[in-house]
Amino acid sequence: MLFDVQRQTAPRLKPFLRISWMVRRSEGKQSIVSEFFSNLKQRKLAQWAAAYLAGAWALLQVLDLAADNYDWPSIVVRVSFALIALGFVVTLVLAWYHGERGEQRVSGAELMILAAVLAVGGGFLWRYAQVESVHPVPDGNATDSVSDTSVAESPTPDKSIAVLPFVNMSSDPDQEYFSDGIAEELLNRLAQLSDLKVAARTSAFQFKGKNEDIGNIGRQLKVAHVLEGSVRKSGTTLRITAQLIDSRSGYHLWSETYDRDASDIFKVQDEIASAIAERLKIELAIDSAGTVRSINPKAHEEYLRGRDFLANRRGDLDKAIAAFDRAIAIEPDYSPAYSGKAFAIQLRPVWNMASANHAVLDETRRIADKALQLDPNNAEAYMVRGMAAFYGWDPVAAAADLNRALALAPGNVDVLNMEGDFRNYVGDLAAAEQGKRKAMALDPLSFVHPLNLADVMLSQGRNEASIVFAEQAIALGANEYGYDRLTVGYLSSGQFERARVAYEKACELNPDESNVCGTNEPLVLAAEGKDEQASSAVKALAGRLKAEGNSGAYGSESTIAWLYAGLHDFPRATDTQRSAIDLQDWFPTFAIVYALGGAKFPEELSTDPQWLAVWNDPRMKPYMDAYRKNLLAWRAAEGNP
Repeated sequence: MLFDVQRQTAPRLKPFLRISWMVRRSEGKQSIVSEFFSNLKQRKLAQWAAAYLAGAWALLQVLDLAADNYDWPSIVVRVSFALIALGFVVTLVLAWYHGERGEQRVSGAELMILAAVLAVGGGFLWRYAQVESVHPVPDGNATDSVSDTSVAESPTPDKSIAVLPFVNMSSDPDQEYFSDGIAEELLNRLAQLSDLKVAARTSAFQFKGKNEDIGNIGRQLKVAHVLEGSVRKSGTTLRITAQLIDSRSGYHLWSETYDRDASDIFKVQDEIASAIAERLKIELAIDSAGTVRSINPKAHEEYLRGRDFLANRRGDLDKAIAAFDRAIAIEPDYSPAYSGKAFAIQLRPVWNMASANHAVLDETRRIADKALQLDPNNAEAYMVRGMAAFYGWDPVAAAADLNRALALAPGNVDVLNMEGDFRNYVGDLAAAEQGKRKAMALDPLSFVHPLNLADVMLSQGRNEASIVFAEQAIALGANEYGYDRLTVGYLSSGQFERARVAYEKACELNPDESNVCGTNEPLVLAAEGKDEQASSAVKALAGRLKAEGNSGAYGSESTIAWLYAGLHDFPRATDTQRSAIDLQDWFPTFAIVYALGGAKFPEELSTDPQWLAVWNDPRMKPYMDAYRKNLLAWRAAEGNP
């Protein structure tokens, strides 16, 4: 009976029993949570964690400061950060067991946890080190590519030097160019040595008049040694003091004072260059008795002015030409003044300061030939003549002269830069990148080189890397030209809103003196889906340029053909490219080497028979044979699309 009652009442009690069990379970969970927080408080885990983080932060600040001052590689700081993060986990484990008091013995469980943490952390660090060794950072002389999102830095070579402008200690401020001339000639002589990296004048002379720390100068110019000095001139008496400093340690390696008659200035320069080369244990392949010749100091002063203006590009090119003309008027047999003038004249159309016509090429060839008559080893003259052949549609002759220039002056930044332009336009993208990187390594504070590397990255289809280089160029003063490359980089990577901002900034910086603003407008409009407005913008730009007679780099027929191809208007692109061929445009492959998304073959842009016929024009054959061969080779290389 009792059993029956229990059996009848049991189902009725089940809900109450389940509720009771759930309550007890909830109370148990609450008890566990309460006990956990109680343990945290009791073992002072929060205090340990806070103390460790404070100490870690202070240690990282010290490490960062030391890395800056002693030029430690970035891997030291990164590994230190990883070790500190690993130590944080170890600290929490120790705090859990020893937070309340340090009398407890280390248990087996504690040892197992610590061993597991160290094993896992050590595995991550080992794997990180493996990745670093498999993917080394390429230096400025390598052809290896950096990632699309960063620009890698190379280690500072031991055989590297920057020649700073010598301080003018004379009472006459007009002697400034005289003291600059000492550094200029020393730099030129040392740059002839193929195994010595010499920072370019453009970058080294940016420290003129600045009391900058030598270590900081060495880091910025990426050189191991810095030569500085002073010049004191009184009448015909000359005192030159020079000292060689290890920029990494700050130690003086060598110093010397020269007291000479001012008429012996070039022999003094030769002595200094020889002494420096001796100290660096590099053979100086210059016969001082045979290479030194007297130059009128006034002519040399005007020549140096011309080099300053030439380095600034843009509107200063006219000032450079005038300065070189003054030097030639004083010293008619001064070969460097002729080659400098020829180079400045040739650059004017490239920077949209003049029309790119054959009269310019004829003039630069004539002046370069004159420079070579006076000095058969003038590398700059070979460079100018090679680029004249390139712009005149003779890539074979261009390669011969540019190779000769490189052989004579492997460390000349201008030669490396212009030879890189030639390689890019004929589809030799690896060699173009190599030359541009070498130039930037030698001249790291000039905007020209990251600007040109942005172009090469666009040709290679590495849009993110192009954006990085364009931003570097802007930071160094490229202004509207930097924002031009930034606009195209954003367009190529599909970042259309940013492209619009960069385009408007280019227009804001220079709306009148160049066509940068107008050139990019059609592509920005097309990216925004405004096709009719984009087409109208190209027509308006072409009409305006024709009326103005502007056929510089930003106003050539090939540029207009590139715009029409970018809008997929291949009938008009064909007509404009045909016009470019008829006019022997300086940049006939512009439309394909700078195609959005990377360099292309004509048939990859369109299979329209008329479009393809233009590129098969017999006049284009030397160009296209070289272009196809080089681009196919680049694509076949490992890692290239």
